[in-house]
Parts: sequence; structure tokens; C-alpha cells
Amino acid sequence: METRPGTDRGAGYDPSVQGAPLEKASVVEDFIDIFYAPSRVFARREKSGFWTHLLIISAIAALFAFANRGVFDQIFDVEFQRGAAKAMEANPQITEDMLAQQRKISGAIAGFFQYIGVPLLVFVVSLLVWGFARVVSAKFSYGQAVMIMTLAYIPRLVQGLLATIQGLLTDTSTIGSMHSVGFSPARFMDPDTTNRALLGLMGRLDLFTLWTTVLIAIGIAVIGKVPRARAAIAAGLVWLLPTLFSLRS
Repeated sequence: METRPGTDRGAGYDPSVQGAPLEKASVVEDFIDIFYAPSRVFARREKSGFWTHLLIISAIAALFAFANRGVFDQIFDVEFQRGAAKAMEANPQITEDMLAQQRKISGAIAGFFQYIGVPLLVFVVSLLVWGFARVVSAKFSYGQAVMIMTLAYIPRLVQGLLATIQGLLTDTSTIGSMHSVGFSPARFMDPDTTNRALLGLMGRLDLFTLWTTVLIAIGIAVIGKVPRARAAIAAGLVWLLPTLFSLRS
């Protein structure tokens, strides 16, 4: 079967070979090609800036956040009440008024970060990408790490779209945790009876989290010019560090 030119399955394609011709492409094409030819996207954007892509992603993510604000508020309330119940059990001196004040402040902060969280997340995780890439001898600038993370984040826009569709078509009153609208095994677990560490681990097996991790590995391999096995180790470490935090019980 003939392979479509420009896809990652092209025989002998190696984006790190010097002198290999790289086609010019628009930003829109990057957003399309990242789903079926990610290596070529990373190769042609190796020396490009990341701001245009990041601004587009941030704007789209903010629109999804606005559309899903009702679901977000419900998830926040459920998670806050669960945490508040445990806090009052551990410390009977905590009053309802104290919790109400904390709920107001925490809700305002969470609502604010709901809209600006994507660029902040990209910049923070890019530090991990840059640092762990050096562990496997893949050297590139922090700006290139941001480009890798920005491109790797694109599939999460699909996640935002699916979350919006869920909010429109399903009964959101049954939401029991932040995992209830996710795409991981944790979606099917009872947050009140499941071990918190296990729930956190299953939540990290989210389809789009794993997809992003795979794209990070490809980006490290292409831009850092290292074998994909070593790039996979670096990307695995990027996935592992937040996972360890999620295992706190």
C-alpha cells in the first residue's frame, strides 16, 4: 500500500537528517498534521517561535472553559465539599463560616486560573521537558521545549470539545468528581470509596494525557535528535513526576 507523502509512516523518513527538505506550512496545517504526521510538524517548527500556536491554543481553551463554566463550578463544589468534610473531621474547630469564606476565595482563584491555566501549564511542563530531555542527552533551548509542549497540547483541544459535548448531552447532576468528565479509568471509580492514590494513578492514565506524552516523546526525538527510545524515557519522566504528586493520599 502506498504511503501518503509527509506522514510519519513514510519509508526512511528521518527529520533529523541534515539537508532534508522541509515543506512550508501554515499554522492551520500544523494543527491538522499533528494528528497524523507529528514528526514532520516538529521538524519544520524546530527553529520557529511558539507564540502564535500558544496564543491560538490558549484562546480556544479559554472559550471551552467559558462554555463549560457550569460544569466546572459543579466539579469544584463537589471536590471542595469532599475536602471540607475531611478537614472538619480532622479538625472540629473548623466552622461552616470559615469553610464558606475559604470556598469563596478558592472559587475565585480557581475560576481565574480556569482561563489562564493553559499557558501557565505549558510553561511549567516545558521546564520538565527541557530538564528531562537533557537527562537523555537531547539538548535544545527552553523556547524549543515550549514549542514541543505547545504542539503536544493540541489534542487536548479535542478533549475540551468532547467535554463541551458531554455537558450539553448528558446529565451533569451525577458528577461525583473531577474524573467524572475525563477519559481515564478513574471515571468509573467511586471517589468516596476508592483509595485516593489509586484514583490519582488511574486519573493519570487519561487518554489525552497519554497522547500528549507520546507527542512530547516524538518532539524530543526530532528536535533533540536522539533515538525515540531515549526520548520516550524523558517523556515518561515528564509524565511520572506529576503522577507521583497525584498519588498522595
